[in-house]
Amino acid sequence: MSTDFQRKKLGYFFSILDLNSNGYLQMDDFGEMVEKVRIRKQYQPEGKEHERITGKAVKLFNALVSDINPADFKKITKSEWIGFFLQNIVLSGNGELLDDYKELIFTFMFDFFDQNRDGFISKQEYMDFYDIFGINREFNDKAFRLLDINHGDRLSRYHLMNAVEEFLISDDVDASGNWVFGNWESEPHV
Repeated sequence: MSTDFQRKKLGYFFSILDLNSNGYLQMDDFGEMVEKVRIRKQYQPEGKEHERITGKAVKLFNALVSDINPADFKKITKSEWIGFFLQNIVLSGNGELLDDYKELIFTFMFDFFDQNRDGFISKQEYMDFYDIFGINREFNDKAFRLLDINHGDRLSRYHLMNAVEEFLISDDVDASGNWVFGNWESEPHV
């Protein structure tokens, strides 16, 4: 059985991705995220890096549409989003689908912040993530501190993947992974 806490976290995550706040996830939201990353990272329009992150955005959106099978194939509602993750990942215990989505989410939301490709996200790179996705930076320091379990002033790919998993499926209110996308109890966009 899912908890209200899990529903709230999933709704919060939906709101992060719904950049235009119209109540739907659409390719436009993912295109806007790509453009924000392109500008922040100073990638050339239509250049190799721009194409790489565009491909990741398209892959994630298409996977969501394929798996969620929304009533309108061009947009996903918040209730369809929450229902899919609760039914097919949280409640089903489908480890394979969970692993697929951990990888898709991580690759889309964090991988391109690892500028030097060392497998770690620095505090500055994590702050860039907050800025690009419009996440309220008020809790950035707390979130980074909770996720930096090795106290090395950087977040490893391994720990971030585990934090994404914890965020998606944990019903433990005190789990550090709940903070991977900021304060799930607040409005995500600044």
